[in-house]
Amino acid sequence: MNRTRLNIFLGLSAVVLVSVVAWRLALRDERPPPPGDRSEYVLRDYELIALDELGEESFTVTGPHLYREPGARSLLLEQPVFGFPGENGRWTARSTTAWVSPGGDELQLRQDVTMVGPPGDSGLRTRFETGLLSVFPDREQASSEDRVTVSQGDSILRGTGLRVDMRAKRFQLLNDVEGRYAPSRR
Repeated sequence: MNRTRLNIFLGLSAVVLVSVVAWRLALRDERPPPPGDRSEYVLRDYELIALDELGEESFTVTGPHLYREPGARSLLLEQPVFGFPGENGRWTARSTTAWVSPGGDELQLRQDVTMVGPPGDSGLRTRFETGLLSVFPDREQASSEDRVTVSQGDSILRGTGLRVDMRAKRFQLLNDVEGRYAPSRR
C-alpha cells in the first residue's frame, strides 16, 4: 500500500471516529422534559360532578384519564362521557379528548365528538357529530365552527357551523347546509 492511500484511509477513519464521538455526546446531552410539562395530578377511572355557582349540577363527566394542567388549572380528559342536566331532559356527549376551562364554564370536546339531546315531542333524539364542539353548560349552549352532521330518526342534515340552544332544544346550522328529510313514522 502506498503512502497516499494510507493517508486517505487514516483521514477517513479519523472523520468517522470524530463523527461517532460527537453523535454519542449529543445523545448524552438530551435531558428529560422539565417538571413543568407534567400534570399536577392524574385521575384514573374517575367520575366528576361539577357544580355551578348556586351549588347545582353543571355537568358530570366520567372517563379513563383526567389530567390537571399545572398553573393553568384547566383539565385535559381522555375519552370523556359528559352529562348535562336540563329542564327538558339530559344531554349526553362524548369525544376522544376534551379540555375544561378553569372555572368549568367552557368545555371543548375534541375529535370524534357526538352529542345527543333528550327525546323531543316525537320521541326521537337529535344527534350531533363533529370534530370540535364547545359547550357552555351554565348558558346551556353549544357551538362549533367545524363540519357537523345532525340526525334525528332517518332525517340527516349536514352543514358548517352550529349553534345549539340546549334549553329550548333548538339548533341552527350556519353554512353549506344540505339535508335529507324522512317522513315521520306514525
